[in-house]
Amino acid sequence: MSHSLNGRDASRLALSRRSLLGGFAALGSFAVGYTVMPHIAFAAAAPVPAAGFLALSEFVTGKKLDAQLAARYQSALLKHVPGFAGAFGALQAFVDGAHAADVEALVALPAFDAALRQTLTQIVSAWYLGIVGNGADVELISYSQALMYRPTHGALIIPTYGGGPGSWGPLPVVTPEGKQ
Repeated sequence: MSHSLNGRDASRLALSRRSLLGGFAALGSFAVGYTVMPHIAFAAAAPVPAAGFLALSEFVTGKKLDAQLAARYQSALLKHVPGFAGAFGALQAFVDGAHAADVEALVALPAFDAALRQTLTQIVSAWYLGIVGNGADVELISYSQALMYRPTHGALIIPTYGGGPGSWGPLPVVTPEGKQ
């Protein structure tokens, strides 16, 4: 028993194949756009390249720093600090225009205002503490490579666990008599 298609049935079948292929193509384009576009949008929204954040971080801390950690700190600051992109851009522009020899000379300039100081403090604090954010919103970036441990490097062993000093458990409760 053979089935033959007349011209009208064949064109309907061809049209439905075209529709099906077109639908798959549209779906594929949507899927690619959905997965790729957020990364493109994030890259376009980044205030400076990671190398720029690293260079400014090295200037304000006065230390040689790790590029991978710089990228993680920059990402966390953008995530946890509202308006950080603009504030960072303002600090970068001020540093570029000031031509200060070091961070001490920079902060001594009369035009160095409270907003610039806050951004500088956020960057330095992140590098020294190894964390970004506050309270329940805190993000641990680096514990053992936090700058606060550099002065004791070689003299003290830095544990590679925990969220930082005081995070191992609750503080003891001391009564007025001095007993725990």
